[in-house]
Amino acid sequence: MPDLDALLALDDRWNAAYHHGDPGALEGVLAADWLGFLPDGRSIGRADLITHFPTDPAPTLMIERHAARIHGHTGITRLTLYEGPQRIQSVLRVYAYADGHWQAISAQVVP
Repeated sequence: MPDLDALLALDDRWNAAYHHGDPGALEGVLAADWLGFLPDGRSIGRADLITHFPTDPAPTLMIERHAARIHGHTGITRLTLYEGPQRIQSVLRVYAYADGHWQAISAQVVP
């Protein structure tokens, strides 16, 4: 049964990957067919995200989660990234619950 605590734990793993500059940490987070959408409208797949993941994060990086919801076997989180006091971007992440666990299936980044 999908539960919010498990969804938030997975979302926290993704956030920790940003804080530590660790693209390998996304291996268990992102579904094989994960698809993201960038602010300029381009799409990015899982392999490209992992390849171009920032490995030298700013020491002042902060991630603020604004919302998390579950709708059946779909979950969403919404968050904003800040570098010090400057807002960098906001993100809507989409998760699916299958085979007893959550995986990220998509994300939309907005400026």
